[in-house]
Amino acid sequence: MKLEWKQCFKIGVTLFILYLCTTYWKVLMNILGVALHSITPIIIGVCLAYLINLLMGFFERSLFPNGFKGKINEYKRTICMILAVTVTVWFVALVIYLVIPEFVKCISVFTEELPPLINDVSQNKLIQKLIPENALNTLKDLDWTTYIEKISKFLFAGVGGAVNTVASVATSVASTVFTILMGIVFSFYILTSKEKLLSQVKRVSKVVLKEKFTEKLSSYIRIMDECFHDYIVGKLLDAVIIGIMCAIVMLIFRMPYVVMISTLLGVTALIPVVGAYAGTGIGAFMMLTVSPFKALMFIIIILVIQIIEGNLIYPKIMGSSLGLPGIWVLAAVTIGGSTFGILGMLIGVPIFATIYKIAGEGIRKRENKKNS
Repeated sequence: MKLEWKQCFKIGVTLFILYLCTTYWKVLMNILGVALHSITPIIIGVCLAYLINLLMGFFERSLFPNGFKGKINEYKRTICMILAVTVTVWFVALVIYLVIPEFVKCISVFTEELPPLINDVSQNKLIQKLIPENALNTLKDLDWTTYIEKISKFLFAGVGGAVNTVASVATSVASTVFTILMGIVFSFYILTSKEKLLSQVKRVSKVVLKEKFTEKLSSYIRIMDECFHDYIVGKLLDAVIIGIMCAIVMLIFRMPYVVMISTLLGVTALIPVVGAYAGTGIGAFMMLTVSPFKALMFIIIILVIQIIEGNLIYPKIMGSSLGLPGIWVLAAVTIGGSTFGILGMLIGVPIFATIYKIAGEGIRKRENKKNS
């Protein structure tokens, strides 16, 4: 088979680009970093618009199922967008109000109650059998107040060192605030004119891209949208159920910090796999300031709730919408968390679910071709 000059030219350009990428990899990464930083407000705007659009679409379907004629129809989008933004801001503010003040108070109580708590634990007969007497005496003789003061000084010294560079800190904060504000502005523009933007994207893709490629790309975007939509709605509903179950059980057993811990567990449950354990650990730490027995009881209660939720409630909520096996969920959380932190844990599962569905469809199509 003879190679045409166009094919040779494409191969040459590809090899030359690969050579540049391997030789000037650091320079390329710096350029990509600058480009990514410059479009960060747009990325934030798109993400915020997608999240708010879920709630805004709900309000549009609920309040205006058949639409209205006249001026009301003109302001329908604005009314629903304001309602969605208000509910979102109110929810975030409520979580912060319920969790942060009580958590700070808990830390202060823990630092005050730690020495007498260790003294009480060391006098327990079971503990005395498990732990050598020398170790218990060492724990009792430690000046915990001094150690807590040293830890506090160490933490605040780090903060103080950062405060010394006021100019750089102020610049960083101002840049972050400006980026977030620009992202919010972009999200409002996207939400108010989403149909127009989608129409423009479709027109450009039809002109620039081939028809088959456009169809495939549209199919992939549709699958991704379905996975993200089902995952976000399902996780939010699952988090609310976990928080309510936790609050009911804690009220039955008359445990402290009911509102704060149940809210915290609901929020951390949004993080797949590890979120519930993180919330349980923080809640047990807070219970420890009241009673070690209640902390142990709390851990047992939450484990039972997790078993019930994981085997009965979660499968019914999510159903087979994602269709991602448990091993891939764990892989998605691990890879996403190690690459992008908490954000990677949140978006890793729906991204893996999208890839899993697309790969599954491709394999089924090839199998059908071979069998036919």
